Amino acid sequence: MSGISAYLRGLCAALLLMPVLLMPVVASAAINQAQVERMQLELWRVRADFHMFTVMDGDRRYERQLAQSLRSAESQFRVLQSAASSDTDVALVNAMRNNWAEFTKAAESNTIAKLGYTESYAAQDVNRLAAVMNNQLSTYSADSSGDYADMWALAAYMQRMSSEYLALSADPSGGMAVDTGEGRIEFRDTVPAFDRRLAEIRAKYRDDDTATRALDQIASKWGFIRESLVKFYENSVPFLVHRYTQQIVASVDQVAGS
Repeated sequence: MSGISAYLRGLCAALLLMPVLLMPVVASAAINQAQVERMQLELWRVRADFHMFTVMDGDRRYERQLAQSLRSAESQFRVLQSAASSDTDVALVNAMRNNWAEFTKAAESNTIAKLGYTESYAAQDVNRLAAVMNNQLSTYSADSSGDYADMWALAAYMQRMSSEYLALSADPSGGMAVDTGEGRIEFRDTVPAFDRRLAEIRAKYRDDDTATRALDQIASKWGFIRESLVKFYENSVPFLVHRYTQQIVASVDQVAGS
């Protein structure tokens, strides 16, 4: 009997402690701003790789790259689903869910390798749905920032510019055939905005050696393609924009990735 009593006393003590132990788990489950920024990054990366596949005339290497981007984006969407705990979190995920299914279906439907051209409806859906989901994420107010949210935001912004550049490069009509009017950006506005963001973040992390090295690399890569974005209609270089964007995102991931 004394053994059972001791067991019961121990069980009661454990039950009393459970709310305290569970509190940090619940608190950490909410969607934070870094996760929002990373999801936006993944949306624009899928869009960029979809159009790069077209630009490269169905080269299977870029088909595999698109498939990898879709897997990465799917993984990040699952992160949002798992993290959703509050009513607003759940509402965000639910609002995105149907759009997400349509987006991935459209991104997987590039016909360039099979038909020699990309059917415009798939490109239109990729462009439109990326913009719609990005807007859903942009209007969401996270309770916490998460680690390096500002650096992930910088990467997402760069990837968005790159995806716009590649969308225009992929369409012989300069975007007219696939333009849905949603989410369009102008490089004359976004390029100086990126300059400012980069300068602000470099100042913020000037005492962080690891972040400073990564931001120096980003500034260097940005210098190679900045004028290409500004002068898009004079000399289109989609391969360079795509490659250096990948390197800029990889530099962020070196610091902020987990």
